[in-house]
Amino acid sequence: MVVVDKEIFFELPNKTKVVLSKSNSLVSYICLFVNVGTRDEPLGCSGVMHVIEHLLFKGTKTRSYFELMALIESVGGDMNAYTSKEETCIYISIQNQYLERAIDVLHDIFYNSDFSEQEFNKEREVIIDEINSYKDTPSELIFDEFEELFFNNHELAANILGTEESLQQMNVGDVRDVYSKRYVSERLIISYVGGVDLDLVLSYIMNYFTALRKNDECVPLRINFTGNPLFAKTFKRETYQTHCMLGAQAPSMYANDKTAMVLLNNLLGGTSFNALLNLSLREERGLTYNIESNYTAYTDVGICTIYFGTDEDKVTQCKTVIFDVCNSIMEHGLSEQQLIMYKQQLVGQLALSFDNYVSLMISNAKSYMNYDKVDSYEEIINKIESVTNNQIIDLAQSVLNPKSLSCLEYK
Repeated sequence: MVVVDKEIFFELPNKTKVVLSKSNSLVSYICLFVNVGTRDEPLGCSGVMHVIEHLLFKGTKTRSYFELMALIESVGGDMNAYTSKEETCIYISIQNQYLERAIDVLHDIFYNSDFSEQEFNKEREVIIDEINSYKDTPSELIFDEFEELFFNNHELAANILGTEESLQQMNVGDVRDVYSKRYVSERLIISYVGGVDLDLVLSYIMNYFTALRKNDECVPLRINFTGNPLFAKTFKRETYQTHCMLGAQAPSMYANDKTAMVLLNNLLGGTSFNALLNLSLREERGLTYNIESNYTAYTDVGICTIYFGTDEDKVTQCKTVIFDVCNSIMEHGLSEQQLIMYKQQLVGQLALSFDNYVSLMISNAKSYMNYDKVDSYEEIINKIESVTNNQIIDLAQSVLNPKSLSCLEYK
């Protein structure tokens, strides 16, 4: 066991990792963070990880769905989950005095989920409806369709929701088989942030999670992404606006320049009004209401995208302005004052995120899973402050070169 300030890092005998962080909150936040996502799905089972996420709430061998929900919601707690391409997370937020109840529920879900055929058939229809609803939102759909094209024929390409066809072909036996083989103790990280004494939290976890969930069949190793040709695609959609996405390969989560890429993405098209693309397209020229860039770092590759929606006759002008901004960063980087300002902004956003305990809980789990440690606030700030203008220029030349950007449009 390692204790750092108000944090505990621990590995249970069954190889489950535990990271605990003390806060002065009246609420406890605890999650089961599993190192398995949609890229780990067997061939022919696209969407099964997301189906599992849904079914984990639908009853265990000892409790019905309504009993699980009542245990948490009757005291004002909240239970939620998400699936991504590389992880699955189930989490509960609850008053400190009910923490053991939450851990009991999570234990029951992890070890005893029922996966009944009746619930599977019902949730499959719910997810198909979710897919159809999603198709009605082009500003969201374009992100996943871009990744499908970008990662073409690679395990990162598949949509997290799966497809209607893949879901119709799936049966509850597939779900049970994947769960038994992928959701094992050594892939589990338990992360906690809250006001309960950490020694007591650890004792609860050791009481409930020392049992071993294992499968002798090894999970197939992930296949590293090695790149695909550039593409320029236009799809016909019934939309009022043209939606456009540009993107290129970026640093992976283990790359030395990952922090510099986070900073570059934030100053280019992050959430603040002073992001360079927002200033150039929206504030100065009124070309679009929504312009943003995003950076996602996977274990073996990253992807940086730029998205905007606008009238069809403004698309070319928008692209020209975007390319001008990218070329400027490629050639000159930022002024000294700009670099200082954008670093301060990112540090401030980081401080706000540390006050979001759900975000902190998930961030701690992800860091412990991928790096076997959790950087302190000060260590992260030092990484941000160490980014140089030359790093920004080098990254921009690698990631933002207009000649290296793939493009997807909805018209």
